[in-house]
Amino acid sequence: MRISKPVAAIGLGIWVGLAGTGPAAGQGTGSGLQTAASAYSVESEVAAALYAASATQAAMERQYTQQLAAARKEIDALRLQVAASGADEIHTLKAALADKERRIVELLSQQDAGYAREISAYGDAVESIAATPEGLAALAKFNSGDQMGAIAILDDLRKARDAARMARVNAESASEARQIAALALEARASGNLTTADLIRRFEEITRLDGSEASDWITLSGLYRDAGKLTEAAAAARNALDLAPDEATRAEALKTLGAIEFDQGKLPDAEAHLGTSAALLEALADAGPGTARYQDGLADVYRLRGSVLVDKGNLSAVLPVLKQALDAADRLIALQPDSSNAQWTRATILTDFGSVRKEQGELGDALDWFRGALDIESRLLETAPDTLAWQEDYSRLQSLIASTELQDGGIAAELDLFRRRQADLEGLLARDPGHARWQHALALNHLEIGDLCATQSDMVCTSQNDQKANELMETLVRLDPTNARWQRDLASTYSAAGNRAGNGRVYDLAEKRYRKAADILERLAKTDARSAGIDFELAKTRMAVAGSLMGQLKFAEADKAFEAPIATLRRLAAADPTNDTLKSRISAGLNTQAFAKTQLKQEAPALALYQESLAILEARAAKDPLNLGVQSSLGRTLRYIGETYLARSDFENAKSYFTRSFRIIEDLAATDTTNVAWQRDLQDGYGKFGDAAYKAKDFDAAISAYSKALRINALLSKEDPGSLDLLYDRNMIEMNLDRARTDQKVEQAMEIIRQRNAAKPN
Repeated sequence: MRISKPVAAIGLGIWVGLAGTGPAAGQGTGSGLQTAASAYSVESEVAAALYAASATQAAMERQYTQQLAAARKEIDALRLQVAASGADEIHTLKAALADKERRIVELLSQQDAGYAREISAYGDAVESIAATPEGLAALAKFNSGDQMGAIAILDDLRKARDAARMARVNAESASEARQIAALALEARASGNLTTADLIRRFEEITRLDGSEASDWITLSGLYRDAGKLTEAAAAARNALDLAPDEATRAEALKTLGAIEFDQGKLPDAEAHLGTSAALLEALADAGPGTARYQDGLADVYRLRGSVLVDKGNLSAVLPVLKQALDAADRLIALQPDSSNAQWTRATILTDFGSVRKEQGELGDALDWFRGALDIESRLLETAPDTLAWQEDYSRLQSLIASTELQDGGIAAELDLFRRRQADLEGLLARDPGHARWQHALALNHLEIGDLCATQSDMVCTSQNDQKANELMETLVRLDPTNARWQRDLASTYSAAGNRAGNGRVYDLAEKRYRKAADILERLAKTDARSAGIDFELAKTRMAVAGSLMGQLKFAEADKAFEAPIATLRRLAAADPTNDTLKSRISAGLNTQAFAKTQLKQEAPALALYQESLAILEARAAKDPLNLGVQSSLGRTLRYIGETYLARSDFENAKSYFTRSFRIIEDLAATDTTNVAWQRDLQDGYGKFGDAAYKAKDFDAAISAYSKALRINALLSKEDPGSLDLLYDRNMIEMNLDRARTDQKVEQAMEIIRQRNAAKPN
């Protein structure tokens, strides 16, 4: 405590007499005191605290005199007067009391240096407490006897001030951290920092200062990349609560909608994306020259298109993607030198291609894909180290590969998918926590597994299926709320079912398919249900039915086909432009028809086959270059031929077999590496040979069996250990020998008939 004007060392008796009951010298009375009431309140509480201090009381005991005792009595009397006084005189009395209390403290300080040091330090603390209204109230409480209550208040005040001081420090630290984080985001884009690194940075920023919506939006995106959708959604909601303007609110809604789409919450995603679009449209109308609005619109329209795809409404997707493309073009007009704007346009072109592919328009799909590829190739030359661009570019190449696969060239497509695998593994080596890239890698392994299965490379197939399943299991454990990951995990079990079925282990295939169906059925009972899930579930249930057929449970299989085929018909009626649905209906009809043939129900089987044939012929007429459709058409014709053969209708059988292997011949000629098509051609010749043999057209039968045997020899040369090919060869050779033997018998019988006819009667 600093005493600016020490009182002179005067006799205590003189001081007591001067003090009386009036105010200190020079302080005045009456209205002057009323004007300075608040100051006297501070002075009185500080003086009271100093006088009542244990150090003061101890000093008074050490320096006891009669005059000091008298002064203490006067102070006690004044305190009683203050307690009994009214509003008009209380300020005067308090001022007088404070003056007497302070004079005693000053006199004791002059006479006792140790006390002076102790009371000075205490006084500084008391004056600091009284410097605020809250502290003054606490000091008054302390002086009135409620010391613990006062201390509790002061503790709370200290904590509040500490928090305020810390908030200021944290805000300054967060501001610096944001500047560094801006550079860190660039470093992540080029692969020098990982997603986990950036998450730690932005978690620290939001912990230091959680008031900036933009920080939460960035953190939400990072969480989504890391596969932490629950945390991502929470961060997006924080951003929404903090949004300072409509533009930021729209961005937060868009971010939340994207996460909900991943979680399978389509109604919520649709609602939030719709609100975001409406806000951005209004902002863009008011400020057409603001690039941020056009960029946001391009993104939100793309996301709305994805929701429509999952809802099974392809016909409505293209107009929404056109809105996205228009927004991207407006963005490019505003920022013609922006590579990000150009890349946005490329991703929208890719989306167009994906939808057209689903609609069976492969030529148009490839045009869209190649338009995107031109842009991305050019931009990657200028920024080859941008990891996100590398992944988009790799994905685009795989889309082109899978589309061109339907136009032939399986070996080249397999090479492209393996290059994509290397690309993704390279990206993950630089950012191992990027869950979305891990997801992409899992799907790529599934693609490779399917292609290897087509090539009858079961080692490759098994390895890639296993890797896909392991990756998806890990991701689903990381975030069980991600419905898309759940669906893709189901796909890995379906793939395992396919492989088991191809190996004729049908009971194992059934178990794998049912495991996939269990996942999809759980999703179908939640908000995640969509046309996409209904389609995948129907496809999986048909696979279960197929595995039952492999176990010779034909009646059970026939019944199991009914529900999924009905689901697919319903979905196709709701979205007549979706050719993927039509292909799956055709496959289901063919398989159910085969079950009916085993139940000796040839007429219903033929009806199903003919329905399938009509679907495929319509698709082939619309897109004659779609070799996948041509392959399905060739097989369906063969199935119909087999049914007629079972009914001993040999001429119809030969007719359908002829149509079948002519199609398969053309396919096999386009890609000699496609083992599946070569096998189809072998089977086609074999079936035609069977029909010709039963029609006693031995020349045609021998010719067909011989062609089948030559194809089998070529396939066996590439895969000498294949038991399937060995079995096929034995059957073909047996049939060929039988046809040749019967031909010779028939020729001998003909000679005998001719001789008998030439004998005279």
